[in-house]
Amino acid sequence: MPAFAATAATWQNFYLLVGTAAATLIGLMFVAVTFGASLMTAEASPSARAWLDPPFAHFVTVLFTAAVMVSPLTSALPIAAALLIVPLMRSLALVRVYRRMREAHARYQDIELSDWMSGVVLPLVCYLALLASGAGFVGGYPMAFAGLAAVIVVILLLGVFGAWELMMWLALTRLRRDAPPGS
Repeated sequence: MPAFAATAATWQNFYLLVGTAAATLIGLMFVAVTFGASLMTAEASPSARAWLDPPFAHFVTVLFTAAVMVSPLTSALPIAAALLIVPLMRSLALVRVYRRMREAHARYQDIELSDWMSGVVLPLVCYLALLASGAGFVGGYPMAFAGLAAVIVVILLLGVFGAWELMMWLALTRLRRDAPPGS
């Protein structure tokens, strides 16, 4: 399908950019976790995972999608297959994220509406939009490229926001740990 390959080629730089950003941010997540490892206890583990898993998964989703989009695939069907499988898997993983956030909220009461929106609701909306993009590639709709790009940017930004929330959670956890008793 020469028209598909020609359109896909116009998006190469975009996916190189977002893929590189996602890979860099994944590396920074490893650094953040390394620095925050001293704060981890058995009790804090569910809370840590509630903050850590969503941004990491967002960055991996962006990196994987970028890798698929810059691969030399010349047909819409392999891309559509990836865009249909990944959001289904990530949507199932959202159940685990929801449970961990619920556990963290029960323990610390510090999960706000914005955390639920950015950790569960908006990712689910994005994964549904990824499914729609995959369906658009199957149907041969050129707008699927623009729709996919918009969703990937939103997922990347959700990851950045989630990483910021992780840093705030680590800072608050350190303050709680280091606070004098009775304060």
